[in-house]
Amino acid sequence: MGGSSRKEPFRYVMNQPIDCWLEVPASNAGPGAGKLTEGILLDLSHSGCKVRTSLNLRFTAGDTKLIIHFQLNEEKLQFEGSVRWGWMFGLGQYQYGVRLDLQEAEEEELLRELETWTSARSNVEGM
Repeated sequence: MGGSSRKEPFRYVMNQPIDCWLEVPASNAGPGAGKLTEGILLDLSHSGCKVRTSLNLRFTAGDTKLIIHFQLNEEKLQFEGSVRWGWMFGLGQYQYGVRLDLQEAEEEELLRELETWTSARSNVEGM
Protein backbone atom coordinates (compact mmCIF):
# COMPACT_ATOMS: atom_id res chain seq x y z
CA MET A 1 0.00 0.00 0.00
CA GLY A 2 1.54 3.25 -1.03
CA GLY A 3 1.03 6.70 0.41
CA SER A 4 -1.28 8.01 3.04
CA SER A 5 -5.00 8.42 2.55
CA ARG A 6 -5.12 11.09 5.26
CA LYS A 7 -6.87 14.21 3.98
CA GLU A 8 -6.85 16.20 7.25
CA PRO A 9 -3.56 17.95 8.09
CA PHE A 10 -1.69 16.78 11.16
CA ARG A 11 -2.86 18.34 14.41
CA TYR A 12 -0.49 19.07 17.27
CA VAL A 13 -2.12 18.38 20.64
CA MET A 14 -0.77 20.54 23.44
CA ASN A 15 -0.15 18.17 26.36
CA GLN A 16 0.37 21.32 28.41
CA PRO A 17 -2.13 23.84 27.01
CA ILE A 18 -0.56 27.08 25.79
CA ASP A 19 -1.82 30.43 27.02
CA CYS A 20 -3.34 32.56 24.30
CA TRP A 21 -5.39 35.69 23.86
CA LEU A 22 -8.52 35.81 21.74
CA GLU A 23 -9.53 39.02 20.05
CA VAL A 24 -12.89 39.57 18.42
CA PRO A 25 -12.25 42.26 15.79
CA ALA A 26 -13.91 45.59 16.59
CA SER A 27 -15.77 45.32 13.27
CA ASN A 28 -17.73 42.32 14.64
CA ALA A 29 -20.90 42.97 16.56
CA GLY A 30 -21.45 41.04 19.76
CA PRO A 31 -19.70 40.00 22.96
CA GLY A 32 -16.03 40.87 23.35
CA ALA A 33 -15.77 42.94 20.16
CA GLY A 34 -12.54 44.93 20.17
CA LYS A 35 -11.22 43.34 23.39
CA LEU A 36 -8.64 40.70 24.28
CA THR A 37 -9.80 37.73 26.34
CA GLU A 38 -7.57 35.08 27.92
CA GLY A 39 -7.81 31.54 26.66
CA ILE A 40 -5.82 28.36 26.24
CA LEU A 41 -4.76 26.69 23.03
CA LEU A 42 -5.58 22.97 23.17
CA ASP A 43 -4.46 21.86 19.73
CA LEU A 44 -3.18 23.40 16.52
CA SER A 45 -2.61 22.61 12.86
CA HIS A 46 -1.93 24.81 9.84
CA SER A 47 -5.66 24.77 9.09
CA GLY A 48 -7.15 25.40 12.52
CA CYS A 49 -7.07 25.10 16.29
CA LYS A 50 -9.14 24.33 19.35
CA VAL A 51 -9.31 26.91 22.14
CA ARG A 52 -11.00 27.20 25.53
CA THR A 53 -12.01 30.53 27.09
CA SER A 54 -14.52 32.23 29.36
CA LEU A 55 -15.80 34.28 26.40
CA ASN A 56 -19.30 33.27 25.29
CA LEU A 57 -19.35 34.27 21.62
CA ARG A 58 -22.94 33.23 20.89
CA PHE A 59 -21.64 32.72 17.38
CA THR A 60 -23.09 31.78 14.04
CA ALA A 61 -20.75 29.22 12.47
CA GLY A 62 -18.43 30.85 9.97
CA ASP A 63 -19.65 34.38 10.70
CA THR A 64 -17.66 34.98 13.88
CA LYS A 65 -14.09 36.08 13.27
CA LEU A 66 -11.33 35.76 15.87
CA ILE A 67 -7.72 36.83 16.03
CA ILE A 68 -5.66 34.38 18.08
CA HIS A 69 -2.46 35.61 19.76
CA PHE A 70 -0.01 33.03 21.14
CA GLN A 71 3.65 32.14 21.45
CA LEU A 72 5.11 28.68 20.80
CA ASN A 73 8.80 29.66 20.79
CA GLU A 74 10.44 33.09 20.63
CA GLU A 75 8.05 34.69 18.11
CA LYS A 76 4.70 36.14 19.15
CA LEU A 77 2.17 34.91 16.62
CA GLN A 78 -1.17 36.35 15.60
CA PHE A 79 -3.55 34.71 13.12
CA GLU A 80 -7.10 35.41 12.04
CA GLY A 81 -9.70 32.70 11.76
CA SER A 82 -13.40 31.85 11.75
CA VAL A 83 -15.25 29.99 14.50
CA ARG A 84 -16.58 26.70 13.07
CA TRP A 85 -18.15 25.17 16.18
CA GLY A 86 -18.46 25.80 19.90
CA TRP A 87 -19.99 24.46 23.06
CA MET A 88 -20.08 25.07 26.77
CA PHE A 89 -17.28 23.27 28.59
CA GLY A 90 -17.93 23.29 32.31
CA LEU A 91 -19.16 26.25 34.27
CA GLY A 92 -18.42 29.53 32.52
CA GLN A 93 -16.00 27.98 30.00
CA TYR A 94 -16.49 27.58 26.27
CA GLN A 95 -14.56 25.54 23.75
CA TYR A 96 -14.32 26.57 20.09
CA GLY A 97 -12.98 25.12 16.89
CA VAL A 98 -11.41 27.80 14.72
CA ARG A 99 -10.49 27.52 11.06
CA LEU A 100 -7.41 29.65 10.44
CA ASP A 101 -7.55 31.95 7.41
CA LEU A 102 -3.84 32.00 6.58
CA GLN A 103 -1.98 33.54 3.70
CA GLU A 104 0.84 31.42 2.25
CA ALA A 105 3.56 33.30 4.18
CA GLU A 106 1.60 32.94 7.44
CA GLU A 107 1.13 29.21 6.87
CA GLU A 108 4.88 28.80 6.27
CA GLU A 109 5.62 30.79 9.45
CA LEU A 110 3.23 28.65 11.49
CA LEU A 111 4.67 25.39 10.12
CA ARG A 112 8.24 26.56 10.96
CA GLU A 113 7.14 27.49 14.49
CA LEU A 114 5.38 24.12 14.95
CA GLU A 115 8.48 22.23 13.74
CA THR A 116 10.71 24.19 16.15
CA TRP A 117 8.24 23.69 19.01
CA THR A 118 7.94 19.94 18.30
CA SER A 119 11.72 19.55 18.08
CA ALA A 120 12.26 21.42 21.37
CA ARG A 121 9.58 19.34 23.11
CA SER A 122 11.02 16.02 21.90
CA ASN A 123 14.49 17.09 23.09
CA VAL A 124 13.14 17.91 26.57
CA GLU A 125 11.05 14.71 26.79
CA GLY A 126 13.97 12.61 25.54
CA MET A 127 16.17 13.57 28.49
